[in-house]
Amino acid sequence: MLNNLSIRATTALGLILVCASPALADSLRFSHFLPPGHYFDNDVHAWGDALAEASGGALDVQVFPAGQMGAPADHYAMVRDGIVDAAWVNFGYTPGAFPIADLIDLPYSLEVPRDVASVAVNEWYGQYAAQEMPDVHFCLAHVGAPGALHSAQPIALPSDVAGLQVRPGSGALARFIADLGGSAVQVPATEARQAIERGVANAITFPWGSIDFFGITDAVPYHIADTLYYVGAGIVINKARYDALSPEMQAAVDSVCNSEWAVNVGASWVEFENAGMQVLADKGHTIHELTPEELAAWHEAAQPSYDRWAAAMTEAGLDPVAIRAELEAAVEAAQ
Repeated sequence: MLNNLSIRATTALGLILVCASPALADSLRFSHFLPPGHYFDNDVHAWGDALAEASGGALDVQVFPAGQMGAPADHYAMVRDGIVDAAWVNFGYTPGAFPIADLIDLPYSLEVPRDVASVAVNEWYGQYAAQEMPDVHFCLAHVGAPGALHSAQPIALPSDVAGLQVRPGSGALARFIADLGGSAVQVPATEARQAIERGVANAITFPWGSIDFFGITDAVPYHIADTLYYVGAGIVINKARYDALSPEMQAAVDSVCNSEWAVNVGASWVEFENAGMQVLADKGHTIHELTPEELAAWHEAAQPSYDRWAAAMTEAGLDPVAIRAELEAAVEAAQ
């Protein structure tokens, strides 16, 4: 049986241990839908490490990859509803939800390197995020790897797409393919090779490295070198979660919600994708660089995409000409 002296000593020792133990970090649950260990997953962990450092270890990020917290299209709602604290959201996965951001995904919307495009998109869309995403805290917007058209047969002009079945990378591209007289084949990336081999699809819009990564190399030996599209995405944070943080911790979060991180989150993924063009060239694939006349024809073919977007803006009481000019100005400034 412990005497009073022993009890006091034990209590004092416990207090010393408690005081000496570091405070537990406040964890933010971050969800995305790419596989663990994927290049993007590594970049998200780097983002979390930067936040931990900026907060002096008071905040850390617990990453949930592979859509284990919810389907890709549900990620915005998951943040809004507090199922997770933060998430990477592909804007085009919720059609019509972010009509201003839809401009990013239109063909030939951003004909600049990915780092320039990401800085421009972040600076530009940051003006509109509160309008389109009022129920979350906007962190950053960016674009993924540049995407191109890859096919089982040579394609140089928009008219060459007529009658083809194409697996598009987004809803905007599906509508673009339809404008060209083609048919959009909606299959997951993991099933793209089988779709092409079975003749269900003749072409695919994809970043370069993913062609080899998903085993589609032999199925699409023809490629257009020019960037056809980017896909807009970003990081959003639960509003109540952010508002509950101290000013110091909000400042730490803000330090990783900027144009620098709009480039960094996804940078290693983009580096891998861009290297894919040389991989395909080394395998003897035909990579066609559009002539100025051919590129002009593609630009003309993309005009209906912009007309639809402009009509949606006008219907919402917005000025599509001004909004597009602001994106172009942001691109100029980013360069």
